[in-house]
Amino acid sequence: MNEVLFFKTFVLVGGMLVITSIAARINKAYETTLESILTIGGTFLTLFIVWNQADVFPNNLYALAAFSFCIGWSMGPTITMFGVSFKFRKYRQKLGLKSKTVQMKKSFWGGDENKKTVYFYVDSPEKTYEADSQEMIQVHNRFKQEVLTQDHDPYSQKWQNNVFFALVATTLSVFMTAGIVYFSETDFGFLGSFLFFFILAFVILRLFKAYVIKDSSFSMIQTIGGIVLFTFYLIYDFNRLEKAMARGDESWGTAVDLAVNIYLDIINLFLLILEALSESN
Repeated sequence: MNEVLFFKTFVLVGGMLVITSIAARINKAYETTLESILTIGGTFLTLFIVWNQADVFPNNLYALAAFSFCIGWSMGPTITMFGVSFKFRKYRQKLGLKSKTVQMKKSFWGGDENKKTVYFYVDSPEKTYEADSQEMIQVHNRFKQEVLTQDHDPYSQKWQNNVFFALVATTLSVFMTAGIVYFSETDFGFLGSFLFFFILAFVILRLFKAYVIKDSSFSMIQTIGGIVLFTFYLIYDFNRLEKAMARGDESWGTAVDLAVNIYLDIINLFLLILEALSESN
């Protein structure tokens, strides 16, 4: 085995994760829409530079640092969004305010054309409120005053526990998948084609979740599916690393390629676990 490639890859992954965590702690929310657009654009631009400069040392390190900083800058608002969603769900539970998905009308083919979430109090379930109703606007305003504007809100510790659990679960997943590859004689290269099609399906489902299907059960199913998907991606990428080491490959290009893929597997896995925790009761 060639330990040089292993060392390069995981030094890069570790450095990228450190930079990402720093950026995520600095930026908790986007100040403007322009900032979010620039962050997304910067992420793709720096990723392009990473692939272009993968074999050029130390340019590849600078590009990886910039890319991981952009990822962290976008992760901060994402984690904050999950936290607000979790806290609002807990706040609604305290008020006795529940939600359900209702079908508005049928499509021509008989399927569900339009679903939306409505809210109701447990002591008067017959009366429902839409998300933009005056009642829900007042609930959101009270939530901001009683929870979000407080230095130590009543749900902060619970959310921090969720973040810690997601970190631990992600770390265990990394070690577990690495162990599977190390102790198994199976060549997991066959997973590549399957994972490609599954990730395309996953992206489509995410778009459906964002713009079409507003159903909490569907949301949880596709989130769990994403966790399984990126767990298998870790196995696949660790197997790629193992085979590259067996070939004696020590190139920076291979190390950068593997580091970026493993890094993105870890980031996506962490965010999906955190999303599942924020959506669960």
